Amino acid sequence: MPSGGPVERRGRVPTARAGGHAGRDRGQTTIDYAVGISVFLLVVAFVFAFAPSLTAPFTDDATEATVVADRSADRLANGLLVAAPTRPSVLNATCTADFFDTVGPDADCRFDDDASDLSAALGVDTTVRSLNVTVVETPGDAVATVDGTTLAAGEAPPRGADVSVSRRAVLLDGRDATLIVRVW
Repeated sequence: MPSGGPVERRGRVPTARAGGHAGRDRGQTTIDYAVGISVFLLVVAFVFAFAPSLTAPFTDDATEATVVADRSADRLANGLLVAAPTRPSVLNATCTADFFDTVGPDADCRFDDDASDLSAALGVDTTVRSLNVTVVETPGDAVATVDGTTLAAGEAPPRGADVSVSRRAVLLDGRDATLIVRVW
């Protein structure tokens, strides 16, 4: 039975450790916390950055419209409307006017279908995509004309539509111009 005197404890006596804390284990420091939070934030950012690419093959993507716009602009500026294939981006003014006048192609031009049927002229499936082709004067944004023919074809893109645009710098009748192809 205990006596009324002081209680004697037996066992280990606390000693000072290397950090100067007697009897306490080391806790989480500020640096540990900062490293842990940084790693967590990097993992979360990685997941949010790459999760959309996991579903990309199953969603509608605008890259197809961009490819169609680029190929159509190249086909017009470097093949169908040029005076000679060895001089790309130098448009033949007569054939360019014939392409946009929708009366029918001239026998000396490099195309079989004109702007009256843009999908056939450019080889685009119009059940999926719509097209607009315009030649504008540089500098400025006025639609170019040749011999009274306005160099624009196709309907205007609707407001709010996801439109892919491809531009080519061309030389038309000795003047700088820009060929613009819009696909949506």
